[in-house]
Formats: sequence, structure tokens, C-alpha cells
Amino acid sequence: MLAKDTEKPYSGMLEQLGYINGSIRESVQNLNESLACIHSTVSELREYIRRHPFEDEQDEIDFFKYTKPQFCSWNIYVVELHHILTSIPVGTDQMKRDYYMDEMGVFYRFFRQHAFHYQYYLKDEKAKDKIFFLRRNRSLFPPGRELIPDDPEFSTDLDHLFATFRAYEMLRDFMIKRVRLLYQEPNNTFLQEIMESRKSRWSGSKMDLVEFAYGIYFTQRVNGGKADISDIIGWLEESFNEDLSQAYRMFIDITRRKNISLTKCLDEMRDAIHKHVEESLRYKPKKSRPKT
Repeated sequence: MLAKDTEKPYSGMLEQLGYINGSIRESVQNLNESLACIHSTVSELREYIRRHPFEDEQDEIDFFKYTKPQFCSWNIYVVELHHILTSIPVGTDQMKRDYYMDEMGVFYRFFRQHAFHYQYYLKDEKAKDKIFFLRRNRSLFPPGRELIPDDPEFSTDLDHLFATFRAYEMLRDFMIKRVRLLYQEPNNTFLQEIMESRKSRWSGSKMDLVEFAYGIYFTQRVNGGKADISDIIGWLEESFNEDLSQAYRMFIDITRRKNISLTKCLDEMRDAIHKHVEESLRYKPKKSRPKT
């Protein structure tokens, strides 16, 4: 299944999760609605695969190695984030920091338990792809799936484990961010000034920033194309201190543009570069004549 066939349902799922929860990376307002949204999308994905068989082995490998984990990781993320947020202790900041560190320890222990497969995931290795991501080679009890039965026509040995890796990395990043915030003293004005001076600010519109994010995503310029659009948006939010929780809705608005270019911001960047290069080539300082 080509990646372009999954872009619309994936963006639609994240958009809906955003409507349900606000910023899906930070909160779970309604667990049942969130899970229903993800389950419905994954069911549509399963039905699509049933009606559109893979063209070849590589097509099947790419789907179960990248595409399905991308979708299913959100099911794991939403459930785990809900449990984490509802169990935060009421007490001092130190108690909360200890709680987050303990939770992160669970994820790191999981990574160690599956060290070989996690390194295979991190390095995007290819040598055992046919064993790990072809349905015909699926073992009876895949790693990380020993107690949970799955549809053999819609699963391979490692697709669920790869989805778990993705989800746990997102959860780890969430908790690291929370711990950093707790270490910042809200009453320390000097520290606040330092932190504010270090922040970069986006001077364009949020729509421009979303267009920029999707430009990076579609050209696969981050992590060899493995970076998810939500990862890129989260990175830009943190880098520029912008709220892009409605990014998926804004991208839909971009696709519906009638009177202006679909890539207005990127066109302006391209034109600015061309103008600068042309002017620099046109400018030739006069050489001073030697004195006689």
C-alpha cells in the first residue's frame, strides 16, 4: 500500500483526535471516543488491504514496518497517556518528578527487554525484513504479542512491537517535557528572562508554519522519511513556542485554496532565494585601477 493512500485517513484520524482532546500529545479528554476513532480508522485500513492486495513483497513489508505501526501507535499512546495523567500524585513537585522518572523507567526497561529488535527499529535495518514483516512468516507468538491474539491476515511478527516502540518514544518525550517544566521555578524572574531570550519566534502566520511542516514531511527530509507529521509539528511547536493543535484542519484549508497557491509560503521562500542569488551575481564591484 503506497504511503500516499494513507495520508488522508491518517491526517483525518489525528484531526479528529485533536477535536476530541485538544492537543492529543498533552491530554486525553475522552478515552472512549479517542479509542473509537482509532479503532474505526484501523478497521478501514484493514478493509482497504483486504480489497487491495499488495503488489509485491516490498509493498507488504513497507506497510507492516512503517504504515500500520504509525496508525496503531496512537492506540497504545492514548491508553498509556490516560493512565499516566490520571495517576499523577497530588503533592510536591519532587513527588511528581519522581513519578515521571519511575514511569520513564518502565519504557526504558521495555526497550532493554527487546534490545535487538529496538536497535533494528532505530537503525532502520533491512536484513531481516522478510522474516519480520511478511505475513507468511508470522510466528505463533510474535515478540510483545505473546498474550494478545491478533488477526493473522493483518499482522506480522514485529508490526505491533514497532508500534509500541513509536508510542513509548512519544510518551518518553512527553514526560521529559513535563520534568523540564517542573525544574523551572515559576517565581524565578531571572530564569524566566533567560529562557525567554533563548526562544526563537516564528514571524509568519501559523498557516505558513503548517505549510512548512508538510513540506518537510512530504519531501521526507527528517530521519530518512521516518518522521511522522505529528513529530515534525511537535518539533516546530516546541522550537517556536507556537500552538499548532489545529494543524491538520489548517492543512485541509490549504488544500482548498482557490485564489492563491497551495504552496504560498514555500513559493515566497524560493523566490527570496532566487532574488538573493540573482542580485549577488549581478553585483560586481569595480576594480580599482593601479596608479601610474
